[in-house]
Amino acid sequence: MSAGSGIEVPESTSPLGTSSSFMSAPLSRRKLFKRAGAMALGLAVGPELLAACSSSPSTTSAAKGSASLADVSIQLNYLENVQFAGTLMAMSKGYYKDAGLNVTVLPGGPNLAPEPVVVSGRALVGVTHTAEGAQAILNGAPLKIIGAAFQKSPTCLVSRASNPIRNPQEMIGKTIGVSDTNLPIWKAFLKVNNIPPSSVKVNTVEFSTQPLADGQIDGLIGFYTNEPIILDLQGVPTYAFLLADFGYPIVDDIYIARSSDLADASTRKQIVGLMTGEAKGWRAAFADPHEAASLAVYDYGKSLHLVFQQQFESVKAEQALVTSPATASHGLLWMTPETVAETVKSLALGGTNATPGMFTNEILTEVYSNGIIS
Repeated sequence: MSAGSGIEVPESTSPLGTSSSFMSAPLSRRKLFKRAGAMALGLAVGPELLAACSSSPSTTSAAKGSASLADVSIQLNYLENVQFAGTLMAMSKGYYKDAGLNVTVLPGGPNLAPEPVVVSGRALVGVTHTAEGAQAILNGAPLKIIGAAFQKSPTCLVSRASNPIRNPQEMIGKTIGVSDTNLPIWKAFLKVNNIPPSSVKVNTVEFSTQPLADGQIDGLIGFYTNEPIILDLQGVPTYAFLLADFGYPIVDDIYIARSSDLADASTRKQIVGLMTGEAKGWRAAFADPHEAASLAVYDYGKSLHLVFQQQFESVKAEQALVTSPATASHGLLWMTPETVAETVKSLALGGTNATPGMFTNEILTEVYSNGIIS
């Protein structure tokens, strides 16, 4: 699930606010990041992975060919909207160039996993969901998690204000819309809150908000920075609570890089430069959410027909989830031992046996030692 799209999608086509046009033959993200592990182990890979690793780069890439800049790419797990406000601001303000990089932004989609793209070397850094990145590592992908945009996951339960669901216990006896992608999160959330699965009716809703607006369902698992804002702007007042506030804390939109690239002095310097741009970009986005939303709507995401007010409200909502006391002390994207431990525990509830060793702040330590502040 991805935040901040402002795009409605027909049911059973793609995840939240996404377009199903990225690949002609659907292939689940779970299969793709399993292929990342296979790729790391030197096994044969099929045409689906090759397709994922050869998708067309975004038009937001800087001009190629500058002898003074190193050409690198960042692979997103979603479209170019304010979910990646830090990236868009870094591109616009030249923060990557300041670090000696000519960065191409590779947009993601419902059937493209960042993990194999990074493993293949086509992207220097990827942004992915935590469970999927951790599972790819468990499957053998030689990756490290080097930062986290969301210190607190935006995953939420949204309901209509006229019939609010204010806590997990109030879901009992209700009908909740859950996508196939979010079923592991849903099952883990029920488990941690001691709610029998049979006590809640689940409808498979592939992220259209219309069933909730129409009253076909009582609640919907979505993103705090997306569906509630979409519905409110459509004149449907909502009530939403974060899963993180009820026993399911997790960092999300993690940054991943190859372990071998972290060990190579030259490539490591590029990763530090790219993450410096990300940190500066997020700081700039929160300083000027209007500009961040404008970049998404009128520039980098122009072809997506985004709604400005939704993008603007999303940036403002993101700030409370991207920033924290830890980022105030250490810098944006930082992962404390406490948040890592909570994340590992939450992932285990969903069947992903992550370990703290998958996470490292070594790149961010260099970023902030170079004078970047949160």
